[in-house]
Amino acid sequence: MFGALVFPVGMFGRVEMLHSTAIQQVLPLDKMDEFKEFHAYELYAGTGPFEGIDEAKRFTAIQVLLTAVKMEGLPYIYAAVDRQKFTEGPFGSGKPLHSAFHMCLLGVEDWATAHHPNYSGGTRKLLDWKDTCLYILDDCSDRQLKDQFRKTYRTLRAKHPFVPPHKNRLWHAHDDMFFADSKDCLGIQIVDLCNYLVRRHLAGEPEPQNFYQMFSEQVICAKPEPEWSLYGGLFRQHAVEPKQSKAVSEGHL
Repeated sequence: MFGALVFPVGMFGRVEMLHSTAIQQVLPLDKMDEFKEFHAYELYAGTGPFEGIDEAKRFTAIQVLLTAVKMEGLPYIYAAVDRQKFTEGPFGSGKPLHSAFHMCLLGVEDWATAHHPNYSGGTRKLLDWKDTCLYILDDCSDRQLKDQFRKTYRTLRAKHPFVPPHKNRLWHAHDDMFFADSKDCLGIQIVDLCNYLVRRHLAGEPEPQNFYQMFSEQVICAKPEPEWSLYGGLFRQHAVEPKQSKAVSEGHL
């Protein structure tokens, strides 16, 4: 599974403020400098650096982080492979992680296109330079894995997109893809929490706190074409609940 959280211009400051508020739920002010990062599973389960911290405090921190997603209307876009169907399908023992990454990248591109006020659907590509984005991934020590991610990205996003033959599908992506240490990137920490909760929801795992519902209206399953028509059956998607109001129907994600 791969998930992306889109931070529109002007939204980051208030999210950072709420991130600091979440830290205060699990650490006293005089120990905030000792904080390293939120890992979703550890925070939820009370393991690792959060072992021994009261559940109520940990869950309040989760609520604060998700409030940042909810209040700022941050779009969350994901692609989740059904491993069993993938293995039994045309790709056999291929790499489901890279397929999810491929779909997620294009899902963000589709969101950027559909986000334009004058977009009415169809295949005609629209560009709006205000919606260009930079892709930042969680860093890892596996060099081969990182090289494969770069290869996938560069297959979809031409280095010189406006030079013939214009083989480009990530028109709203600018520059190369970058890796960042999650300790220094609160956006990665928050999307990790979203990923954890969406994965549990897709797997049907009980989650008594209903944290997923806090941002469910902003969740989008990446369905780029022609990939989705050809291979959509190999991916999992959440059930879309009926829209309750005009405000919801016009909201992002």
